[in-house]
Amino acid sequence: MAQSILNGFCMGWSYILIAVGLSLIFGVMNILQFAHGEVYMLGAYIVYAFCVIVGLNFFLALIISIALMALFGLLLEKFIFRPLGGELLTTLIVSLGLMIILQSGVQVGFGITPKAIPSFSHAAVADIMGMKMAADRLIVVGISIAAILGLFFVLKKTKLGQALTASAQHFDAARLMGINPNLMAATAMAIGSALAAIAGGLIGSVLRFNAFMGGAALLKGLIVIITGGKDSILGVVLAGLLIGLVDGIFPVLFGPAVASIASLVIVVIILLVRPQGFLGHAQ
Repeated sequence: MAQSILNGFCMGWSYILIAVGLSLIFGVMNILQFAHGEVYMLGAYIVYAFCVIVGLNFFLALIISIALMALFGLLLEKFIFRPLGGELLTTLIVSLGLMIILQSGVQVGFGITPKAIPSFSHAAVADIMGMKMAADRLIVVGISIAAILGLFFVLKKTKLGQALTASAQHFDAARLMGINPNLMAATAMAIGSALAAIAGGLIGSVLRFNAFMGGAALLKGLIVIITGGKDSILGVVLAGLLIGLVDGIFPVLFGPAVASIASLVIVVIILLVRPQGFLGHAQ
């Protein structure tokens, strides 16, 4: 059970990284970036390429993946989403097309067989209060927490972060205050893509993955945003941990069939009680 809980935390923090980035992009750009799951997938494959094929250290490969995906996010915003002018339906169709293109490209480049990144931890297990738990999963949770805390610091303590927060809360008002909307959109897309790359690289180190891993990740990210509240990072964190624990514990207690629908049932119940999510604000 202790290992199942740790697995849940591991998955939950990956959901949080995906959801926070997706929420930031939606808040600033007012678009649904349905290819965000494929950015997560690319993050895992880039780590695989540099770690397994090139032979670099895992953490160096992860840093390269984060940087490349942040750059990829900038290019997406400037050359694809910015020219569309924020039209919701158009951007939705384009992002769906981008999702298929990225999936097909990865299959052509890496094949259709699942991949695995060698564990970056030489310690197989860690002994905590008498409980044996996988050390690599503990490290994944620690890195994920550090990434969210770093983002929270940037948003609260830097001028760029405060401008980004203002744009996410009320884009038109922020623009009237002199905040550059293109800069904010590019920053949101870069940060969101970098967070997705962190999640993909870390999960790829503990689980096997393939070109279609992004679809399930996107669904979980949307569930976490809806459950936690799209305008609250703390709410997203709480929701991500809840959904992650459900995914970690329910397969052990009730089997995979029940676990596959449990998170959706929980979301429905929560939204019936509190439609805006845990810490979201009523509109």
